[in-house]
Amino acid sequence: MIWLLTRPIVWPAKTAAYSAAAGYKTGRLFGYRRLFVFGLGFAVGYLVAKPELREQLIEKVTGGGAIAELPPAPVSSPTSPAAAAESIDLTE
Repeated sequence: MIWLLTRPIVWPAKTAAYSAAAGYKTGRLFGYRRLFVFGLGFAVGYLVAKPELREQLIEKVTGGGAIAELPPAPVSSPTSPAAAAESIDLTE
């Protein structure tokens, strides 16, 4: 029961620790200078890109585009077996 009370404190601390460890390991693997230069190159490329390409990139990153245009899934479903039996049409 105590775990339910400490969960809001423990989980963010674990997440922070894991992300710090991942950042440290990534820095050790690739080198911070290389990561900085890669990020700088990405930023300069983004600033130099045409506005149309920039808008497309923003749409893809924020989740817009083809996925956002899909129709919503049907919501209606029978809640009981009796309601399901009443909705089935066996006359065909």
